[in-house]
Amino acid sequence: MHIITKITLLLSVLAFSACSTPDESVSEKGAPGEAAESHGEEEGHREEGTVRMSPQQMKAIGLQLGTLQNRNLAGIIKVTGELEVPPQSEASVSATVGGNVQEIKVIEGDKVRKGQTLALLTHPELVQLQVDLQEAASRLQYLEQEYQRQQRLYEQKVGSGRDLQEATSNYNTKKAQVEGVKSRLRILGLNPGSILSGKIYQSVPVVSPISGYVQKVNINTGQYVSPQQQMFTVVDQSQLHADLMVFEKDITKVKVGQKVSFNVANAAGKEYMATVYNMSPAFEEDTRAVHLHADIEGSLDNLIPGMYIEGRIATDTTTALALPETAVVQEGDQSFIFVKTGEAATENAHLAAGASKDSAQTVGKDWVFKQIPVVTGASDHGWVEVKLLQPLPNDAQVAYKGAYNLISEMKKGETEHAD
Repeated sequence: MHIITKITLLLSVLAFSACSTPDESVSEKGAPGEAAESHGEEEGHREEGTVRMSPQQMKAIGLQLGTLQNRNLAGIIKVTGELEVPPQSEASVSATVGGNVQEIKVIEGDKVRKGQTLALLTHPELVQLQVDLQEAASRLQYLEQEYQRQQRLYEQKVGSGRDLQEATSNYNTKKAQVEGVKSRLRILGLNPGSILSGKIYQSVPVVSPISGYVQKVNINTGQYVSPQQQMFTVVDQSQLHADLMVFEKDITKVKVGQKVSFNVANAAGKEYMATVYNMSPAFEEDTRAVHLHADIEGSLDNLIPGMYIEGRIATDTTTALALPETAVVQEGDQSFIFVKTGEAATENAHLAAGASKDSAQTVGKDWVFKQIPVVTGASDHGWVEVKLLQPLPNDAQVAYKGAYNLISEMKKGETEHAD
């Protein structure tokens, strides 16, 4: 009986050991599912403000790296405005007398000289005005002779002083009338001397007061135009200049003699140069800006008054650390660059074994980039001054091209991680 009890106890211990061994193993090593999850979290961990790019991604966005460089940068002020001519270089040609348009001698775009006839007007009153001059001149001749006769009689004490006064008054009145008609005809562009010789003009010329180009023709043949009605616009483009607006914060940086480069819409690929020659002393409250005038250098081809322009004024030159403008990401009031901080085995390494020869160049290590805040300064011809808020190695590799893709990918990763 004692032997049977011992055997029963031994069997119980063995049975307990067999049942408890698997549970102890799980307790010490952890469940397989829990181990895999922990490993995944460690593998997927990303430092805040970093982004990891695979070779395929870098090739797709055309990623290019470079270093911070010391460059001579001319400070640039961006301005807008339009092309203009001074008031004395633009003429609104109007009729000095009412009449019907008999003939139009120019079209828009024609080059004209000062005094050239642009159109002819005709009206019955024009003929009557010339007839009035001839009649008044004839009457004046008679009154002049009467005046001279009365003067001789008075000197000989034969005529009365009253008769001389009347003859003098009549003569002076008619003389003033004749001179007035002559002046009106000269304003109309007619020659009073020819009219007094017997010539009668059937039409009146409308002439250009300046040399330049016909910008607008506002009349048609046969149309009646009233006095002072605008018929043509003539512009002398030789005095064309850039009228720019400089905002309050940049006024102290601009001075006469500085160079301005600008572009116009109809020649977007061409850059024009100008030199500042005048700054308006008047400050405009509405726009918080002043007008700036600049002489255009070289050819004025394709430039027309009224065209909208975008310009850049070069200020003082400085030497500073700089990067291409494409390397700097602007988000609100903050600027960032992306610096390569390391490399890691690609998360898609399992694809390497099955990659074809055509895709072999995309297989390699992932690159890790960190977002670095900076302050930007002067910009010049595609480069911008960069002021570091934290030190970087001299050979730090900065994303020259593809920076906006990096920040987009970084935000995408942060969103997925949050989910």
